[in-house]
Amino acid sequence: KEAKRGLYVGPLRLLAAEVYETLNAQGIYTNLLTGQEKQVMPFATCIAATIELAPTDEQFDIVVIDEIQMIGDSSRGYAWTRALLGVRCKEIHVCGGMEARHLTEKIVKLCGDDFELREYERLTKLSVANASLSSAIDSHGCYKDVEPGDCVVAFSRADIFAIKREIEKSTIYKCCVVYGSLPPETRAEQARLFNNPSSGYDVLVASDAIGMGLNLSIRRIIFNSVFKSNGQEIIKLSHSSMKQIAGRAGRRNSPFPDGEVTVRDPRDLEYLRRCLTTDISPISKAGLLPTSSHIKLFSEAIQEYDMSIDANNISEILKKFAAMATLQGNFFLCRQKSMEIIARQLTDLPLQINDKYILCMAPISTSNQESISTLRSFAVKHSLGRLSGLNRKHIPKPALSFDDLGKLCSIHSELELFLWLLHRFPGNFVEEQNALTLQERSIELINRGLAASDKLKLDHCYVTRDDRLRKIVQNRKKSHFSMENDITDLLKS
Repeated sequence: KEAKRGLYVGPLRLLAAEVYETLNAQGIYTNLLTGQEKQVMPFATCIAATIELAPTDEQFDIVVIDEIQMIGDSSRGYAWTRALLGVRCKEIHVCGGMEARHLTEKIVKLCGDDFELREYERLTKLSVANASLSSAIDSHGCYKDVEPGDCVVAFSRADIFAIKREIEKSTIYKCCVVYGSLPPETRAEQARLFNNPSSGYDVLVASDAIGMGLNLSIRRIIFNSVFKSNGQEIIKLSHSSMKQIAGRAGRRNSPFPDGEVTVRDPRDLEYLRRCLTTDISPISKAGLLPTSSHIKLFSEAIQEYDMSIDANNISEILKKFAAMATLQGNFFLCRQKSMEIIARQLTDLPLQINDKYILCMAPISTSNQESISTLRSFAVKHSLGRLSGLNRKHIPKPALSFDDLGKLCSIHSELELFLWLLHRFPGNFVEEQNALTLQERSIELINRGLAASDKLKLDHCYVTRDDRLRKIVQNRKKSHFSMENDITDLLKS
């Protein structure tokens, strides 16, 4: 607040927007920079931005880098490394988990800068309950025992709505829901309803999307399951994720200053206790990613010395760069798999290597064919010098089923991608305004769908799903153990 020029960068639009709104409300003119929008205030002295948009060509007095532990993230870690090494300022305040302490200190000292550690203890009590919510493994109907201020954490949309429905049928309480594919605006509205004592909403059912970015007044966290899909396989929730989610229970200056954590299934209680009573393993490596300038220079050098490679074949260039890159022990290359998938979609297009690389950086799930299709369509039109417009499939319609609600969230996600692309390759102002209008409409219909979700058809059992995921992980462990025994026997023989 006191700095002549200040910068805040964090992982989420919600966090950047909160800083932007708070500072402007206090009379400190602040700009907002995110992948999808840019809000410029006259005479602004501060900037609030998502981490990928951290300006490295401006001078600041103070910079705050939030959630530094994400420097080790396999997809986005490079953005924290870039900010930590690249921002121009007199003083950087780095906030986050202690697991990033040693790596951050090492990087800072490599730069010849001073490092000062200030450790803050949690100001309110957080405890693990003596028992799970249910005393039995087959715990159908256990959510009749929830109380105001409870937050049930589940990891699939179907689980979330099945639990919400059970709570609203078996108790007098109404539920808010928060999960990753909901628009940020909807998540913020659901959080506001949950935090408001007079809203009529007393319980929250959410995914791990509550781990950061939302201020929530939670009395008790209840893990419905400790197993989830990471998009590639079924995994057990990590030590750091368990701790981060559990830490949302209890909040100073809220109706629930002290927090409690438990699980639905008694088999998971010991794992919860272990996670909360032990330190998270330190992060050992920071993410890196080349810039488009690096890739352009590299492609030119490759073309000069190896004529067998097309200098405009972004897929081959990225593979060659990864193979030839020499990294020190404390760094790794991010996003290799996702960028390769996108690059294959661009290889045949007559685009400059810089443009192809920017497209490879698009924030999409490469397992989502709709997103890949939207990106490919935009790239094709851009390569032909044509303005890209929205597809008719992006027109939102009221949700009559849970599938429809999912489609609305997908439409919003596609519109976010379209706006991200337009910000990198501007020129179609009419379609940009159209996309913003459709975004507002999709958010409105999603909010309506959530309000009427008790009337939508749902045939799903969260207990059955948890048992299925648990067996998958257990069978994989048995298979791995059997393989290790086989290798040991082979070595002995």
